[in-house]
Amino acid sequence: MKKIQNLLIACSLLLAGCSETPEETDGLPGPAPVKYVSLRLDAGAGTRAGLDDALRVKFQPGDMIDINGTAYEVFLLDDGTAAVPEVPVADRYEAVFPSACNFLQQTKETANFKLPLAQFHAGPGTFGRNAMPMYGEAAGIDEEKGYVNIRLHNMCGVLKLTLKGSATINSILVEDRSGAPISGYATLGTDDGGAKILVTDTKSSARSHHLVMNCGGAGEGVTLSEGGTDFHIVLPAREYASGLKIRITDRSHRAMTVDSPTPRTIKRNVVTETPAITYAPDADLVFAEYFDACVWGGNYAGNTKGYSPSQTESQQSSGSLAGTTADKSATGVEEAPFYVMENAAGTADYTNVWNAAPNASGGNVTASYLRNRNLYDWTYLYRCSEFQGCMRISSPTLGRGKIHTPTMKNITDGNAHKVEITFRACCAPGADQADNLGCWLGDGPTGKNNGEICEEVYVNGESVPVTNKQFAYIPISKIGSSGWSEIRLVVSGFTKISAFNFMKQQNTNATKTLFFVDDIEVRLLD
Repeated sequence: MKKIQNLLIACSLLLAGCSETPEETDGLPGPAPVKYVSLRLDAGAGTRAGLDDALRVKFQPGDMIDINGTAYEVFLLDDGTAAVPEVPVADRYEAVFPSACNFLQQTKETANFKLPLAQFHAGPGTFGRNAMPMYGEAAGIDEEKGYVNIRLHNMCGVLKLTLKGSATINSILVEDRSGAPISGYATLGTDDGGAKILVTDTKSSARSHHLVMNCGGAGEGVTLSEGGTDFHIVLPAREYASGLKIRITDRSHRAMTVDSPTPRTIKRNVVTETPAITYAPDADLVFAEYFDACVWGGNYAGNTKGYSPSQTESQQSSGSLAGTTADKSATGVEEAPFYVMENAAGTADYTNVWNAAPNASGGNVTASYLRNRNLYDWTYLYRCSEFQGCMRISSPTLGRGKIHTPTMKNITDGNAHKVEITFRACCAPGADQADNLGCWLGDGPTGKNNGEICEEVYVNGESVPVTNKQFAYIPISKIGSSGWSEIRLVVSGFTKISAFNFMKQQNTNATKTLFFVDDIEVRLLD
């Protein structure tokens, strides 16, 4: 097994000993000169969240570390060591790595750290770069060595998940079955041994009840082996008394959920292994899209805040929020405690033109970005935007949009089948109660209905009359805007070339056209 790479390597820069002396003004002396010091970042035993004594995390070019609330780029030396020179002299030094996890303000009494919603797969023997938050402190200069020596320690633990099979994985979602937050804002606590850990904040409006390991890359995903492929997921160190829920999605639009009530303890700086899981989606599940790889925006229905693509680099490093919209707005750029570490796009909106390079004002995203989310083969993603684990359809300013699924390629025979289509929907406040959300049935590429017939419609278990057998209309008055509604359609005539879309019936250019869709499944009934 490959080793988890060395985490933070000690540096050997000596005390810089320099200062800046302001010039005198009008014959009066300026402020006291600013003195600077170099820091040595020491990787002690507390940095080894790994599978043997040698496993640590390694600095890479461009990595940022926070010292006393200011982000600094680490400097890599020829011998592989690293340093942070010219830090202002202080009585006490606090360091957080990576700086994007920090919301460190010396006078702030509430949650002042943040755990990312997304981690990125980095190989079978390591966890994602920048996924492990670390903390260290020092009282002052080490007089014997001539510099500040800060020993950094991991603040979380690692879940080792081993999957067997032949599929290519796109994402792995992890939830605490108790419903406790697992990412977002956190406070600095201590474990039983007195080491610093991050404790997720249950009161903050900036929290998430799941985290995601993104395995999509630029579309290649992670292909499993029959012998087992390891995934290392960084989790808050605590008791998970109710167990974990783990949802695995693959590149062929199928999925498997492992709902395990077995209690688990994730310890700081320890890899907790689980029994190997054979990835085997239900035989009747021919299509699944939970939008688990989507992380922009907030949790709309849950009214909690999330990551904003418009957040500047300085806002990311300082921990300030992007403040672009009010709660319950639907632009996809809610206030932003979640920092997506890598592979992140710079815009929030999709259009249906994703095979060409995006222009500066078009709001398009790159092809590799859509491949990462496993949305590249969708027929349309028009005037829509991802939120935390769901898709917003329509634009606040441009009016009605739609999303149109790929064809059902997991139906491998040439027969027509009866299927059950289930999904969740939520409408924006002020939605026209006389309007409908439509689910149009037909061939994705041509827009042609090939004999697909909607026979039954249910909203939250209540039967709704079928008024159009090709375009299933779901009354907005039944869906509501106070949370998610569960929609179920029974459809006959479904084949491997079948697809369906979602769009509002009326094309009105107003915010009230907005609605959200999540947890789409298609299952065979025959």
